[in-house]
Amino acid sequence: MRKLTDKQALEFGIQPVHHQMDNGELRFRLTRDTGSSYILTLSAEQSGWQFSHVHHRKREFYIVEQGWIVIALRQSEQLTFRRLGPDDSFMLPPGLPHNVYLSEGTVLHTVKYGCSDPDWEAAPELDEKLRTVSASKLF
Repeated sequence: MRKLTDKQALEFGIQPVHHQMDNGELRFRLTRDTGSSYILTLSAEQSGWQFSHVHHRKREFYIVEQGWIVIALRQSEQLTFRRLGPDDSFMLPPGLPHNVYLSEGTVLHTVKYGCSDPDWEAAPELDEKLRTVSASKLF
């Protein structure tokens, strides 16, 4: 087995993209030129909601390694919540506005696939509904 460099990975359309989000979360991504990606998210010291959004064609698959998350889903006008703990997973279909709350100490794996477009659209109406919702008090 030999180790590949980032430059060699680029020859296959694979690129590392890493960020520290404004809320302190650390996101380590491997993206492919087909639009698919893998993201390792390490939660911030202070838990909280991410930004609400929708993917019209991409699918997202969440796997919780450590800690817990709450996924808020807006189906029609109904708001539902799903809590995932260690070893839980959830497949999110396209077209469903959602948001994720990460508790402190969470390690989350996310796989996105399904189209080559960026396919990320903000869902501010869901952010507004979640502004007063404390996921830690829901569960």
